[in-house]
Amino acid sequence: MNPGVTQLVQEALSHQHAGRIPIALNMFEEVLRLDPRNPQANFSLGIAAYQEGKIGLAIERLQIAARKAAKHPQVHQLLGLALMNAGDLEGAQSSLKKAVSLAPKEADFHAQLGDLYRARRQAVLSRQSYLRALKLDPENGYGLVGMGQLEVTIGNIDAAIEWFEKAIACKKELPTAFQCLSLAKTFKEKPAELDQIEALTNDGVPRPGPEQANLHWAAGKIYHDIGDTSRGLEHYQKARTLHYPPFDPAAYEDRIAFMKDVFNEEFFSSRADLANTSDKPVFIFGLPRSGTTLVEQIVSCHSRASSGGEIQFFRHLQEDIGLKGKPSAALENRLKSMEPKEFKRIARKYLEVLDSVDRRADRVTDKMPHNYEMLWLMSVLFPKAAFVHCYRSPADTCISLLSHPLSPAHNYALTQDTVGRYYRTYASLMEHWENVVPVNLHTLTYETLVDNQRSESEVLLSHAGLDWEDGCLEFYKSESPVTTFSNTQVRRPIFRSSLGRWQGKEAHYRDLLDALGPLAPQV
Repeated sequence: MNPGVTQLVQEALSHQHAGRIPIALNMFEEVLRLDPRNPQANFSLGIAAYQEGKIGLAIERLQIAARKAAKHPQVHQLLGLALMNAGDLEGAQSSLKKAVSLAPKEADFHAQLGDLYRARRQAVLSRQSYLRALKLDPENGYGLVGMGQLEVTIGNIDAAIEWFEKAIACKKELPTAFQCLSLAKTFKEKPAELDQIEALTNDGVPRPGPEQANLHWAAGKIYHDIGDTSRGLEHYQKARTLHYPPFDPAAYEDRIAFMKDVFNEEFFSSRADLANTSDKPVFIFGLPRSGTTLVEQIVSCHSRASSGGEIQFFRHLQEDIGLKGKPSAALENRLKSMEPKEFKRIARKYLEVLDSVDRRADRVTDKMPHNYEMLWLMSVLFPKAAFVHCYRSPADTCISLLSHPLSPAHNYALTQDTVGRYYRTYASLMEHWENVVPVNLHTLTYETLVDNQRSESEVLLSHAGLDWEDGCLEFYKSESPVTTFSNTQVRRPIFRSSLGRWQGKEAHYRDLLDALGPLAPQV
């Protein structure tokens, strides 16, 4: 190896270990310019990119490193985590299993494989992996917290709380453990944990942004529970600043305006012969925190239906097509020139995904909330499917978005102003779809469902082509794993406490109400 390259690698590693990630990234890029096959640079650049949140770059470099250093378990471990972060759960499983096979006594690897199985809604395999981790290390933080998170997904909330409290007692993975505990419990008075959380937020210890954010998420939730809205909002804003990258509302508005222009009545009328005849999909969509998980649980309790959860298919397809990027004439041409065989291939691939969930079910739910952006394609492909738009009071939806740590891709929830503007843009797109898509969009209003559970559930099931079954009223008894932030709420009967969260707090949410404009509640 060139001595100059070797020295540059060492300098870059020094910056990386000291936390100067941007400098390290730039230096590793220079190493790869001089020596593209350098295994250390690819591995280290993958680590640095992962720490910086550049998941695509991390995957690219780690895949090279995995080929060059196939016997190094840490390479496969980190590649697996990056792939899981990107939503490639199948690829992540392969990489994490490889890491475990190379280092079978590494407790963290088993626990992270448990996280992967939990994300894939394979509860039995997830539990086995966590228990293997805890057998190797009874105080393994990933295993303790992971077991708690698993218990939440299958509805064992009390057991979950015990696992989170054990992790806290062992002082392991404290930011995540506190954040999970705060979501699993409802606090009536100030708990001892709040002082511990506050102390950690102010201890001056350098932590990765997501960990520091988790402490603020936890404090914000507890303060809101005990009625201290001001302190809760302070912590939530600090959490969001650490958790989300900047958001450009104007760029999003331009992208949606482009979609409304391209996907007009003529677009759909000229593609009426591309339809697949399947009625298996039940598409459930709307903004996060609008009731999509609740609706899915009601449908999937039916004997002829299965829960697919948040299927990533159309989200990945949206990125592959380029619809997440800046509008352009080239993109418009790409969209308008899609050939019939491409539509048919996409429909076939999607139905294969549904069959992998449950081949025997007549209906399979797909509750990816942001599929509302892909209704143009879904309605062309599957006009016989059920389309359920979940709608909740704009103010309540936005307040819930502001107080839950969604993935960084949801950075529109950064501030009250950005989430309010985002909601208005989403609403304008849904109004456009109502006028042009060649399918019946069933809008289910959360507040109406809460007030009239039986009648609204009957209409919902009828829209999905399902006869009534009384068991759908007891959705909270479902054994289907729930991996979203609604996993605790859907384990109990419908409740009214989430209605009108803005009432009496208008002064705290003035920026949000102003941003919502005509969609804000009348006060």
